[in-house]
Amino acid sequence: MPSRSMFNKILLAVGSDNPSWEHVHVAGRLAARFGAQLTIVSVHRAVSQALGEPQYSQTLLPRLDEVETVLESARSIAMAEGAAEPSTESLEGDPVERIATLADGGGFDLLVIGTRQRGRIGSALLGSVSAGVAAHAHVPVLVVPESATAVRKGGADTSGVA
Repeated sequence: MPSRSMFNKILLAVGSDNPSWEHVHVAGRLAARFGAQLTIVSVHRAVSQALGEPQYSQTLLPRLDEVETVLESARSIAMAEGAAEPSTESLEGDPVERIATLADGGGFDLLVIGTRQRGRIGSALLGSVSAGVAAHAHVPVLVVPESATAVRKGGADTSGVA
């Protein structure tokens, strides 16, 4: 029986609303360390067709360009961390639902997602994609705070993590 690595398939969720790339660095290092296949996904909310043309296209096309830019940046960062060439996916819909569904149905061993610190009121009003995904996905979820870089620069030993 062939030996199985702890992580063979890792899903990395990225979005244009998270200014931190720390979770991308972590996912890239994990994929490199375990020889895992890395898939990077970005989900954008649907644009209402009720806008009509040309407003529909004028709203959708910049979003799609932004998603492609985010995916390409994440891909480059992950590869710089040693990950093999990741695959990328751009999806439309509710980010929590689409990410959790992809994680559950894609045979992934781990889902990596970033979070930013909004505070209790901000999270209550705006919601949290990372909290929603962690609550709904049926695979292990690693939530990496944007402050992880500051902690590591402060002298914390992360050599055992990635």
